[in-house]
Amino acid sequence: MNPTAQIPTEQPEENKIAGTLGAFLFALAGGLAYFALWQLGFIAAISGFLAVFCAMKGYKLFAKKESVYGVVTSVVVSVLVIVIAWYFCLAFDVYEAYKEWYANGEVDFTVSFLEALLNAHLFLQDAEVASQYILDLVIGVALCAVGCISPVRSAIWRHKKPQPSAAQPADPAAPPTDASTPAQQQDEKKK
Repeated sequence: MNPTAQIPTEQPEENKIAGTLGAFLFALAGGLAYFALWQLGFIAAISGFLAVFCAMKGYKLFAKKESVYGVVTSVVVSVLVIVIAWYFCLAFDVYEAYKEWYANGEVDFTVSFLEALLNAHLFLQDAEVASQYILDLVIGVALCAVGCISPVRSAIWRHKKPQPSAAQPADPAAPPTDASTPAQQQDEKKK
């Protein structure tokens, strides 16, 4: 018996709940990027890419395993985070509009950001406002989908690639990987 032979290790069990939480927390980086780019007047696929990439890393870190379920969860969570970021952008625009309207004397009160956040959906009742913001949301989600393609393809490719088990070498033509010398291997064959 070879004392240096590797004992197969068990794969850790996937914790889907913790993985989903990790995906959400890490996807917030993409949501922050979306919000920041919105303030600069851009809607960019990089925020979707960042959300999905970070979500997959968060899922793997918290779930202790990478899986197709994790990839799908990361994509869904990323789209959800982009929608939440879009709503925060709408609320911030409402907040800024009230500040401007108050400064110009058009309204005699201003709103806090929390009030804007709680009531921003009311502005979507105006058809002109709704059409512009809904269009921006559709573009944002579409760009998120485009940003998802590369990290999702890579994750699925890694998951589908056959993993060599610890009991058998990855390449059958490769020499044994134990640390014994050729003389020790000859002694083992004689026994």
